[in-house]
Amino acid sequence: MRSREGVGGPKTEEGKEISKMNAMKHGILSQHVFVATGGKITEYEEFNAFRETFFEEMQPVGALETLLVDRLFAAFWRLQRLHIAESGFIRKQTESHFMQSFVERCEAEGRARNDAENGFFRRMRTSIGCLRLSEGWQVIYESIKEKGLPLSKGMADYLDKEFGGNSGFHKAEMVAQLNWIVTNKGGLKPLTDEDKKEMEKCALDYAKNLWDLFKGFSEVLEWDEKDVQNADLQSKMIPPLEELEKLQRYDAHLQRVLMQTLHELQRVQSARLGRPTPLPAALDVNLNSE
Repeated sequence: MRSREGVGGPKTEEGKEISKMNAMKHGILSQHVFVATGGKITEYEEFNAFRETFFEEMQPVGALETLLVDRLFAAFWRLQRLHIAESGFIRKQTESHFMQSFVERCEAEGRARNDAENGFFRRMRTSIGCLRLSEGWQVIYESIKEKGLPLSKGMADYLDKEFGGNSGFHKAEMVAQLNWIVTNKGGLKPLTDEDKKEMEKCALDYAKNLWDLFKGFSEVLEWDEKDVQNADLQSKMIPPLEELEKLQRYDAHLQRVLMQTLHELQRVQSARLGRPTPLPAALDVNLNSE
């Protein structure tokens, strides 16, 4: 059997009085400060539970105290929401920073692959580029070790255009020149088998040295890049000045509202309990020259 206070709301005077007190108990203003963030399904339940705890701890008596506690909770919740918003702003900056850094590195590496003239030196500027050079020289080393000289035409082209053989880098150019000599069978002076073996040994030593060299460069540059990235990330851990000033002003405003409301609540509760009443949080001062 349904009560007389059905779907249409309370009908009797007693029901209306209970409904009014429930509204005051649960807060009127604070009901409108909740904004779902989509983070958790239980957000609203947790908000209500915390609000109930807040009201129970403040123990307001009567309409005025309840309204003051309600306003106090609303100011407190907005202040907390401000701090969440600030954290979100920072996360947005840092996450976009990581993505932008990744895109820039991909773009730089892409340019290096397509730039025959400057690709070698562009690669040397980044840990990823040096790692690719190291891997390239590993392939050249293993090819010379397995098959000797000359290199295949495709690999010789990569050596010249991508791995420093035609870029003025001494050891890389030496491998390219040794490969050219063997390819052209010594040019004016025919090569003996002993000459060829000696050249292959020199080319193998240079290739192994370059393989290790660029691998070491890659590790050192990676440490430096991480330091730079961390420093850049730390610089983004606070919002830009304009946004920071807005947040600080709003924070100061909420702090004032919170403290003034708390002070006024203490005054009202002290008066109800017959205790000495604190001075008002703000005094209007009029100066009269007479």
